[in-house]
Amino acid sequence: MSKDYSYVEAQVTKGKKYYDKDGWEISPPISDRECIYRCLENCQNLAGLDRKQVQRLMDDFKTKKTKFVRNEEYPVL
Repeated sequence: MSKDYSYVEAQVTKGKKYYDKDGWEISPPISDRECIYRCLENCQNLAGLDRKQVQRLMDDFKTKKTKFVRNEEYPVL
C-alpha cells in the first residue's frame, strides 16, 4: 500500500542555487570572515572564554550576514 505524498511541496529557493555532489540543494557558500563571525557568535556565552575578548573579536570580524533561508514549516532536529 503506497502513501499519497501529493500534498508535500519542495522548498523553493530564489536566485542562484547550489547543489552537492549527489544533486541535493545546499546553502550558498559564505565568506571566511562571515564563517569566523558565526563561530564567534555561537560561542559568545561559552563557559571558559573571556566574554569581553569574544565581543572584541566579534566587533573586528563583523560583516554583513548572508541571508540563510530555512523552511520553517518543519522544526530543526
